[in-house]
Amino acid sequence: MDRTAWIVVTLCVAGLFGWGWWSTEQTKKQAIALEAQRAAHQASQVALEAAKPAETAAAASPDAAAGTPSAAAAPREIVMENAGIRVHLTNLGGGIARAELLDHQRSLKPGDGYIVINESASQPIGALSQGPKNVDTTAWQVTEESPTAVAFTLTTPEKLAITKRYTLPGPDKEIHLLGLEITVRNTAEQPAQTGKRYLYLGSGTPLHPDEWPRQTGFYFFDGDSGDVFYKGVDHFQGRKFLGIGSDPKLHDEFTVGLTRWAGVNDQFFTTLLRPLEPYAATMWASRFPIVIRGHEAASQKKQLHAVEAALSLPDLTLAPGDQRTLAYELYLGPKEYERLHSLGEKRALVMKYDDTPIFGWMFGWAIRPLASGLIQVLVAVKDWVGSYGIAIILVTILIRTIIWPVYAKSTRTMKRMSKLTPMMNELREKYKDDQQKQSEEMMKLYRDYGVNPLGGCLPMFIQLPVFLAFYGMLWRAAELRHEGFLWVDDLSMPDTLFMIPGLGIPFNLLPLVMAGTTFIQMAMTPKTGDKTQQMVFKIMPFFFLVLCYNFASALSLYWTTQNIFSIFQTWLMNRLPEPELKKKPRSGGKTLMERLQEQAKAREQGAAGAAALPGNRTKLAGEKGDRHTKSKRKGR
Repeated sequence: MDRTAWIVVTLCVAGLFGWGWWSTEQTKKQAIALEAQRAAHQASQVALEAAKPAETAAAASPDAAAGTPSAAAAPREIVMENAGIRVHLTNLGGGIARAELLDHQRSLKPGDGYIVINESASQPIGALSQGPKNVDTTAWQVTEESPTAVAFTLTTPEKLAITKRYTLPGPDKEIHLLGLEITVRNTAEQPAQTGKRYLYLGSGTPLHPDEWPRQTGFYFFDGDSGDVFYKGVDHFQGRKFLGIGSDPKLHDEFTVGLTRWAGVNDQFFTTLLRPLEPYAATMWASRFPIVIRGHEAASQKKQLHAVEAALSLPDLTLAPGDQRTLAYELYLGPKEYERLHSLGEKRALVMKYDDTPIFGWMFGWAIRPLASGLIQVLVAVKDWVGSYGIAIILVTILIRTIIWPVYAKSTRTMKRMSKLTPMMNELREKYKDDQQKQSEEMMKLYRDYGVNPLGGCLPMFIQLPVFLAFYGMLWRAAELRHEGFLWVDDLSMPDTLFMIPGLGIPFNLLPLVMAGTTFIQMAMTPKTGDKTQQMVFKIMPFFFLVLCYNFASALSLYWTTQNIFSIFQTWLMNRLPEPELKKKPRSGGKTLMERLQEQAKAREQGAAGAAALPGNRTKLAGEKGDRHTKSKRKGR
């Protein structure tokens, strides 16, 4: 190697060691910040538990604050229930301590209970908050209690009488959609403002240790911009590259121009609050460490977190004796597209199908409508055949049948390209020292034989948004939870058959079948390009295997079905007569490419000729101009 090569290698090695040192330091800092956050959360929990007896004693005393009589002193739990949800309300904070979803089991294990909304939070949904980690837990008076409605009342030191009333939906309403009314009345003798008060939205908690941080998060829909703002729990850990970026944070605050709705979610379930009259608001959100029941070791190892959030109330000014009532809809349930879509107000955007890593910004405009349509077709086919596994297979075959003509044309183009490969290799060897000439001759070769070099890539670009839509839909589809197919117990999870002894790695069969069928399908595809490109195609099945090994088995089933269909399609195409490679008759006029090349050459020649003229030579530094020279001659 020459000196330049040695310098490059040295710099690369130094950069590698520098990157390793920096990454280690950042990991140490994040671990320290995480431990501090965990300790702070535990301390707040201890302080909260210690404060509860004091609050109870204060409420029971004759000098208790107005609106907190002795009848409400003892902690109380009130239960409301319908066919789909069991709501546990508490007078400590006057809100929903937790909600059990009676139509969704926690796991496939018998007796493991139901999915519980707000399970990991120590504060109830609907509690008032002054800011992050400052949520009201005082004892409220129970002023109404019935099987379908519960109300709590408290009078603040500012003489604001606040009543919160929770109601179950009627028989013809969505069973997971509760009503919430907050009435504020000024009992003072002078005007009063409500001030900056937030409504606690509860927490979103991972359901299992393998849930991605992006799948647990918070969101709001801003009516001014028409966009859904979504952040995963990993938003708070910060991101840095070469020392540039954001540091970890305990909480964050956001401004909402016009709040249509806001909430928190995990992979399959959500808490969604919608004001019936949208208003400008602010929102705070934070995360806290959690341990998933039954997965204690994995929770500690992966440092799992839950996310919590709160939405501000409108800042009201009330004259003496005046009152205002704020009405909300509170959805506590699964992220099922049809269920959310039927609620209106674009609440199906909670699915955030276009929030796809890497490709979301590129194909988001196509992913959202495709995913929305796919889940509806999938559910309809499932209702017809009785199995989501069979529905995925049938929908995949339907899609591939629709794009069959495009695939057929692409296959014929690739076959013609493969026949051009020997001539292309000759051109590469002949013009290996002149890249411009090589490119010109390549384009001429394509033009002479009427071959479009991009024609073989067209199906991939068509299928990619469909694949991403399937991926985004299956990533969030609560409809697939606990739906089995063949040996798969749950299509929303990997199809783990057993753990490989000694390695601790799950043995997932469907991704292996997917990789095998991908390899066969690519082996049957006509070979084009140079050896490097062919090698890339050979290792792609292994790349996809690593990428998708722990994805939902429904996605592996879709991809495997697609591969098998492609194998059949390629086999059928190979039985058809081979396309002939003939030179395309030239028309009288020049092609656009030829005209562009001629114009470029003309500009280069014109520039070179102009530079060669004596009058156009660029003066060197220190040279005198013509005018200066002439003036000296005149003076002689």
